[in-house]
Amino acid sequence: MRRFLLAALLLSSATAFADDVATLRRDLQVAGDERADDAAKQLAASKDPKATEAILDLLALGIPPRQAQVLLGGLAGRKDARSLEVLVVFSHNRNSDLRRRAIELLGQLPDAKVVPSLVAALSDSTPEVRAAASEALGHRKERSAEAKLMQLLERRDPSAPAALAAIATPELAHRLAERIGPIPDELLCETFGEMLRRVDFGPDAVRVEVVKTLAKIPGDVSTTALIEYLQATENDPKRPSRLEAESVVNHRKGT
Repeated sequence: MRRFLLAALLLSSATAFADDVATLRRDLQVAGDERADDAAKQLAASKDPKATEAILDLLALGIPPRQAQVLLGGLAGRKDARSLEVLVVFSHNRNSDLRRRAIELLGQLPDAKVVPSLVAALSDSTPEVRAAASEALGHRKERSAEAKLMQLLERRDPSAPAALAAIATPELAHRLAERIGPIPDELLCETFGEMLRRVDFGPDAVRVEVVKTLAKIPGDVSTTALIEYLQATENDPKRPSRLEAESVVNHRKGT
């Protein structure tokens, strides 16, 4: 019983220490790396109302990027209007890891105010930042990003296909079909392949046209995209676009 009470007392004391915002803040500023890392995690997870102010202050004062990334994550999870503003500021930070993390977190916020920052990040000099922005915009199906994503595709950026496919309309599919040649086959095929696998892309007559466009692109990359579409539509064998894809694949196989 005494051991149980002692263990409970120690656990209670440890919890109180972990929730002590002032202590965690001090550790972040003056402690060694390991202890500062731990303090960042605890502060980011703290439910103490004072934690928000501490995080804002520490980010404003400047702390090592590794710990700042953790605090940004903790800040993004709080219902505080200043969170969005701080994340926008960090999306322009000179440290690319912090820019990437800020963009990832902005992408998780439902507020439409984050869209300009996400679109702006498509022009970032660091591939990982552009990729984070592309992924976020694709997930949001943000069609206002179409022009910028097209620019990325034309510049051979590998982050563009999935995002473009996510926002693709029949009109966009038609415009992409006219870009065979200037845009690398691999990127175009990836974009069209992702489009075909979208359950909400259509009508099927448009899918047929996408399949026919892929048929115009020689080589394994277009064949692979068509085969993946066949695999994705096994439960709908009579779909016209699937039949078209099957015909193209069989012709290329010589069957």
